[in-house]
Amino acid sequence: MKKLLTLFLILNSSFFINCEAQYTVMHNCKDSTGSYPYGSLTLIGNTLYGLATAGGTHDSGCIFSITTSGTSYRDIFNFRFSQGAFPYGSLTLAGNRFYGMTFSGGGHDSGCIFSIDTNGMGYKDMHDFTRKTGWGPYGSLIIAGNVLYGMTYSGGANSDGCIFSIDSNGSNYKDIHDFNGTFGKQPIGSLLQLGHKLYGMANTGGAFSGGCLFSLDTTGAAYKDMIDFSGANGAIPYGSLTYSQGQLFGMTPKGGLNNDGIIFSVDTDGTAFKHIIDFNGADGSTPEGDVTLSGNTLYGMTYNGGAKDSGCIFTIDTTGSGYSDLYDFGMQSGYYPYGGITLSGSMLYGMTPFGAANKVGVIFSFNKLLLGINESSQDDGRVSLYPNPSYGKFKIQANSHQLIANSSIEIYNTLGERIYSQTFNIQHSTFNIDLGTESAGVYFYRLINEAGTQFAAGKFVIEK
Repeated sequence: MKKLLTLFLILNSSFFINCEAQYTVMHNCKDSTGSYPYGSLTLIGNTLYGLATAGGTHDSGCIFSITTSGTSYRDIFNFRFSQGAFPYGSLTLAGNRFYGMTFSGGGHDSGCIFSIDTNGMGYKDMHDFTRKTGWGPYGSLIIAGNVLYGMTYSGGANSDGCIFSIDSNGSNYKDIHDFNGTFGKQPIGSLLQLGHKLYGMANTGGAFSGGCLFSLDTTGAAYKDMIDFSGANGAIPYGSLTYSQGQLFGMTPKGGLNNDGIIFSVDTDGTAFKHIIDFNGADGSTPEGDVTLSGNTLYGMTYNGGAKDSGCIFTIDTTGSGYSDLYDFGMQSGYYPYGGITLSGSMLYGMTPFGAANKVGVIFSFNKLLLGINESSQDDGRVSLYPNPSYGKFKIQANSHQLIANSSIEIYNTLGERIYSQTFNIQHSTFNIDLGTESAGVYFYRLINEAGTQFAAGKFVIEK
């Protein structure tokens, strides 16, 4: 009786299935091994790397790694104030070295630029910022050849922040542009390079004091204030820009129709500015990170809004259609995300600096494939799977062999791992599948035609 009751709950509690199958807290941060993670994750193979702003051995933040399965979390380097402290950005990979910045610490307590091997060895404080040449960076570095480019929030000739370059060996630091308020000041995000041009956003300043979108040459020449944010067209940008097919995409956490922020697109020459969406609170608000591009689809997170007013994960087409609030953050799952999404296949990875078990943030994964499976109907009369539940041996049957011939089936566990794949190259409408060696639990299937389009999907249970 207990077994049957458990099975009934599994089959009928779709909300439970959806949450557990799609969103997973991979790691609950804690002070001793890194807390309050900001920025985005960097993926190498099956390992994610990131920065925790605080915590660690010296309570100055750390660099960590974790496998994509959520195992083997490691605090691979602990910042010490004299070497740099409190990193807010992300890691930039070049060869077997990471490059990054800290907001504070270093020789002048103004932050530093550092490099470190991917295994956590060979840390080098490459440059200590000073008030005069820029200090207090919030964003990340980009690399072109042997040259790194970045921005600082403060310092420089006008104390409004600067854009700089430095060789990857730590030599030849140059303050190549000083913000002056009139044409933007206090940049928070990172730069984007397209050819000999750098693009970015300043958090404040500009014609309306709401920040601006700018470009300049990699030499620092030809600075251009391309878009001044006024409130109506967005305001106070925190993140970075993304490029696709002649257009730049970005977000502002304020402004727009509801003052809840916007997603926008603009041509690289500053023309054709367009609101892709105006956030309204219910579907997310205050995006303080970047959008991530996959094909014609953008993914990102908002800091506030959504069902629990704690932020959400969203997706939207580059045309501005198809907006979807994929997941609403909350106290137990982490909340108020700041940063971007890292994509790998069907998996989305990210971090929140607050909430969950220890209240100091989480590292999470979200399986967008399982979202599509859960929302697909398996009861349209064309395809059925039986018996369900089973002991691992079951049949897929279609109402016509033309439907199923030359198609394929994929089966996934609740971690989003594909455990079975097979092409139907048969001339009848029933196909036998044997998963008798798999563990008891819930599984998901999807049927794909020759063009790669999913035409049926659903879930089933293996019992032992």
